[in-house]
Amino acid sequence: MSLPLSTPPLYIVNLPASVDRRESMQRQAVSLGLTLEFFEAVNGRQPHPLFAHVDEGRRVANKGRPFKPGELGCWASHYLLWQRCVQRGEPIIVLEDDIQLSPRFVDLLQALPQLPAQVGYFRLHAGDRPSTPWLQFGDFVLHRYWRSPLCTLGYYLTPDAAEKLLRHARRWVLPVDDYMDLAWLHGVECLGLKPGVVRSDEDFESTIQVGRGPKPAVGPWGWVTREGYRAGLNLRWFLHNLPHRLRRHRI
Repeated sequence: MSLPLSTPPLYIVNLPASVDRRESMQRQAVSLGLTLEFFEAVNGRQPHPLFAHVDEGRRVANKGRPFKPGELGCWASHYLLWQRCVQRGEPIIVLEDDIQLSPRFVDLLQALPQLPAQVGYFRLHAGDRPSTPWLQFGDFVLHRYWRSPLCTLGYYLTPDAAEKLLRHARRWVLPVDDYMDLAWLHGVECLGLKPGVVRSDEDFESTIQVGRGPKPAVGPWGWVTREGYRAGLNLRWFLHNLPHRLRRHRI
């Protein structure tokens, strides 16, 4: 079955040096009959204007360590793709280059025309976090997450949702995947497919995790501020989701 003419462009975040990852995605695309657009990722080890968004003081105080280069590159790459989505004025799908695509990925693309217009964003992988079925389109079920599902393996994004993410991303403190889950801040609900249509490819080592090492000692006061920040985020999660938990969910 052919894909709809309105199929969103599929952007693969890829560093030019990661040739093996690029080839892996190209092989999968050929087998599934997909057309990919490779987006050159930002190298976090090299200077970039977007790194001015980093709030180093709050980052260290609230998380106990600075951003790693891979985290910075990831942040900037996704930020640029949000801008691209707004500029194009149409939905896009963003995919990391170290993933495996399920055969059902094609079925998802065929089902997207049935997606309600109010859905602006959802993850394509199934996070191992508590969630509730929220909406069905075609044979797919979107879940509302009660805790951050983590990772940016793949996601669907509309210009409206991208604009909201950009509007509140002036200061970078959390990793980009954690920031994308702060629905109470930017108004983009934390949704995802279960079961998912993408998963991490264990053959590739994360470029973010490499060389991370243990967190540096922060001292008693640093521990208090870090744990207080974490508790505050958990409380905001709870308060934002409470009305949804109390409401009957139908799909």
